[in-house]
Amino acid sequence: MEENISEQHISEEQSPYRPPEPRVRAVLGVQVLLCILCAGIFQLTAVAAGWNIAPTLTEDSPAPDRWQARLELGLGHFFTFAVAGFLTVWLFYRGIFGSQHWRGYLRARHLPKFNIAALAILLMAVSLPLVLFSLNINQMVPFPEPFKIAEEQTESMLKGLLTMENVGELLANLAVIALLPAIGEELIFRGVVQQQLMRRIANPWLAITVSAAIFSFIHFQFEGFLPRMLLGFLLGWLFWKTQNFWVPALAHFFNNALQVVGQYLYGKQVSSVDLEQDIQVPWHFALISLFLVWVTMRFIWQTVDDGTRYTVDD
Repeated sequence: MEENISEQHISEEQSPYRPPEPRVRAVLGVQVLLCILCAGIFQLTAVAAGWNIAPTLTEDSPAPDRWQARLELGLGHFFTFAVAGFLTVWLFYRGIFGSQHWRGYLRARHLPKFNIAALAILLMAVSLPLVLFSLNINQMVPFPEPFKIAEEQTESMLKGLLTMENVGELLANLAVIALLPAIGEELIFRGVVQQQLMRRIANPWLAITVSAAIFSFIHFQFEGFLPRMLLGFLLGWLFWKTQNFWVPALAHFFNNALQVVGQYLYGKQVSSVDLEQDIQVPWHFALISLFLVWVTMRFIWQTVDDGTRYTVDD
């Protein structure tokens, strides 16, 4: 009798049964609600603290205003994206609604191998001319006056944030502008939105495109909609193909950090390139960039097919 119970216990542990997946609409709906809730909590905290620096920040703002704006932006991003994204994943894939480990769902159990990480960074680097060319095209679209005013306010704030007098401000910007978005936005848009869309949309390329469009739209900077969507597509493709959360997170960090470091070097007169100015890219440079993007994606595809991809069950 004891032997039969033991055999039954072993067979149950080895059973391939897994609890049913949560509904896509439920996951996405909770994600939206948590983003709104976390953003609201942060806004109430900011109002209570008397913060109102970021909307009026300029490149001529004094250092204390810049530091307070960084603190506000960093905490806002942390709560709205990182906390809300993690809570959604934990609730449905580890907490009260599920039993799968949240790191398994996010494909975050392992760091990527060096060659995959290097190729992901290379993909971001070679795509830069194509991204800037898409920005040139995007800027040809006539937007209503309210949109232009909002864009000018955002640009003014960004120029203020990217005014860096010392290494401390550089490191702070790398944390606020590069590291936090690389974690928080990848949690939301690749970890939750893209994966849930892929459960409903049979064509993965279409699911990646839709999630990239959502990623760009949520930033509410429509003069940069096309380049941001292109970047979102590349990040989404990296996540889908490598099945590793840290690959698009690293690529995202590199893309944002490049802008921060570039502006720091420009401010120190080490570089003559001002990345905050409109850079006109000739169409043939964009075409070369497109070809290099295709080649790099092929390299990544081949490397993954050779067995370097990590899966949920690793």
